[in-house]
Amino acid sequence: MSVAVVRRDGPVLVRAYGVRCVETSISADADTAFGIGSCSKAFTSALAAVLVDAGAIDWDDPIRKYLPSFELYDPWISDHVTLRDLLANRTGLSRASAGEYGSDLSRAEILFNARHIQPVAGFRDQFTYSNIGYAAAAEAMALSVGHPFDRILNDYLLTPLGLRPGNMSRADDNVAAPHYQIEGKVRAVPAMFVDNLLGAIGQTMSAREAATWLRFHLAEGKSSAVGSSRQIKETHLLQTARRDQTLNDGYGLGWHVRNRRIQHDGSIRGFRANIWCDLAGGLAIFVATNLGSGFAHFAVTNRIIQLMRGETVTDWITHFDEVLRKEFIDRVTSFNEEKRKEPVSTSRWSQEEFVGTYRHEGFGLLHIEPKDNHLWFRIDGLSGFDGPLMRFSSLGFEYQGERDAMALARMAFASPPQGDRARLRFQSDGHTIQGLTWDDWFGSARFVRS
Repeated sequence: MSVAVVRRDGPVLVRAYGVRCVETSISADADTAFGIGSCSKAFTSALAAVLVDAGAIDWDDPIRKYLPSFELYDPWISDHVTLRDLLANRTGLSRASAGEYGSDLSRAEILFNARHIQPVAGFRDQFTYSNIGYAAAAEAMALSVGHPFDRILNDYLLTPLGLRPGNMSRADDNVAAPHYQIEGKVRAVPAMFVDNLLGAIGQTMSAREAATWLRFHLAEGKSSAVGSSRQIKETHLLQTARRDQTLNDGYGLGWHVRNRRIQHDGSIRGFRANIWCDLAGGLAIFVATNLGSGFAHFAVTNRIIQLMRGETVTDWITHFDEVLRKEFIDRVTSFNEEKRKEPVSTSRWSQEEFVGTYRHEGFGLLHIEPKDNHLWFRIDGLSGFDGPLMRFSSLGFEYQGERDAMALARMAFASPPQGDRARLRFQSDGHTIQGLTWDDWFGSARFVRS
């Protein structure tokens, strides 16, 4: 675990705990880099602030000014979407995890496929989280300057701040290995390939680097080697309000914003991270773990906040365990309700009728194949994402593989469905099976039977 706690006038704690990798038992230190997942988005928005200040781009320029080939589902939105829209997550694009990262697709293919992904909300209507928008913004910035994104990030932001080049492909050997708990034991797994989504994910950071990064934001660009105070402040301002919250709560540019506090968490294979800054109170915290499960990054952040404020400390581990327990109960309850309402025993559909190839223009071909006495799922372009499908209702199946089956290095065995795994649902016209949806991994996308 890597931790940095910073006041406006300097660091309070800069330290790492535990080991870089369980297989070597080499201790982590304050310079050990950890994957930070979507906390990378704040680097992208800060780079945009620097380029706006330099006159290379403008927040409200249409993205096609720099990336003419970029298209979204709606042609009018494609013509009018701006850099600000993409960084504020207000394009209406949904999060479709399986189609965004961990895939074998190139960056160009991911951006091309955005035109086939239907929006889940109106343009500039509300906050909808999307990694593809950040990848597009990063590519537009790269084209505006004439160099690859990772180079301009280093030249315009990281190097002036005294930070090392920091994506997951860094050659530095002081990098934590990603881990998962597999069959009751913590094991190291291969790092995820992230080059196809740089700008959205992929950065790494050590506790010492985090201390510098946190002070940069607490100062809001004042006396900084990069950017103007005004443009850095712009990234901290609310751009998109949440529909179910007050106007003080929503998303800025690379940050979740609530009053004068900014925060972002991130997850990537084998890592979890959280960054929290109280801009008014002058306190900022970074916590990263190289274990890709659990809520330690949130629990430690919240504990430090309470300690620094002199408040009674909550048992955050128990709190988050209860959150997980409730989510599990809710998921199993809906599973059992569907089983009761649409029992397999009275279904008109035989298992063989689901076998076939299903297509989505943005995510490619999804194959449902027979295997032993159950079905098997695989999808082109997502190696390692395959496994058994176990039927639990007339049109519902539970996926019993792992999202990162190759990374987890485990075999997927079919077992009676229990309701705690990812689920997909087929659709019919009453005569034949027409398609399927899989909200857990593909958002609102519908795969149509070929």
